[in-house]
Amino acid sequence: MSAFLGPIHYWLYNKIRFQEDLSDSILEAAKAKGWDESGKLQENYTICELKPLEELIDLADIHGWLQRRIQEAETRYAYLVTDPSRIKELEKIAFEFGCRNTVEESDMASDVYRKFDDVLLNGMPCDRVNIVTSQDSDCYTWEQAEDIHGVYWTQAGGKPANYYRLRLKVMEGMLKNSKINIMASDFNHYQLSRNNEFD
Repeated sequence: MSAFLGPIHYWLYNKIRFQEDLSDSILEAAKAKGWDESGKLQENYTICELKPLEELIDLADIHGWLQRRIQEAETRYAYLVTDPSRIKELEKIAFEFGCRNTVEESDMASDVYRKFDDVLLNGMPCDRVNIVTSQDSDCYTWEQAEDIHGVYWTQAGGKPANYYRLRLKVMEGMLKNSKINIMASDFNHYQLSRNNEFD
């Protein structure tokens, strides 16, 4: 990777920040709902405000720095949501977070997919996690080639499936004002369309 910042680096950093903002929402809920009586979550998983990328990044190791930030963001998120008894409440938090980041009402399925891809963290671009399987303005389908998120949840003592439950809620929230629906036949196959049937 080059030794100077380009659009792809800012794009990836914004995805990291989006996930960190979701983690902050969960941490705030944990404090408000009394889930953090010991203060452990607040102590271990609070991060400083993310500064502009050019103020933080190691220009001698751009790729490595971004990879470490992804790992930190994934680890923090996983440890914040390991309690399975709170999954329903966490889904509400994830949905509300998505509602604060809605797509445009006029967006077509293809627009929505691009907006999802601009904010949802899926490793490094070279990981090529998502594979588009069909595309047009009204219907967009893709599959996840590999699970790069589950390892963080396993290490945290949680269930990787809960990551995808929460991600789906974020996407549903983002679509709150949209004419586009999202369907998932499982956690690897997704469809955006104007109808309610999964192909």
